[in-house]
Amino acid sequence: MIRRFIDIGIAVRDLDSAVERYSQVLGVRPRMLGPEHYVYPGLKGARFYLGNATISLVVSEDTDSPISKFIKTRGEGINHISLEVTDLEQDMKYFAEKGMTFLTRKPLSFPDGKVVFTHPKSTHGVQIAFVQANAGVDLLYQPSQPAFKRPE
Repeated sequence: MIRRFIDIGIAVRDLDSAVERYSQVLGVRPRMLGPEHYVYPGLKGARFYLGNATISLVVSEDTDSPISKFIKTRGEGINHISLEVTDLEQDMKYFAEKGMTFLTRKPLSFPDGKVVFTHPKSTHGVQIAFVQANAGVDLLYQPSQPAFKRPE
């Protein structure tokens, strides 16, 4: 079942601008993420580690990606929340029995584990990413990043 809350994913049009704004607000610099960190091609982003949770900014260079489609229809904003689970396949069965639908039939792999996204219509307009980390991976591990210094 659900182990913990991990992340809020925010779809943005301009990653550099969004990184600058969120760095100012949060007082930290993010870990920059290339396409190899995502399950869908053409995505890149930035993740801010905030102790017991993260905020991720995601942009897409692929006009057919889920992020691009989200921005076209809804504009920039919260795209999904991520919850860590311990047994993704079992949890998918359980949630499907409760009426949730998923965007894919099977989990998708990424370097740190696997993930499946709910269809937002089955979760009251909010897309949920259920994530299972690979053995030995802590999804909230914060690589050392320099602190953001606000101008005096």
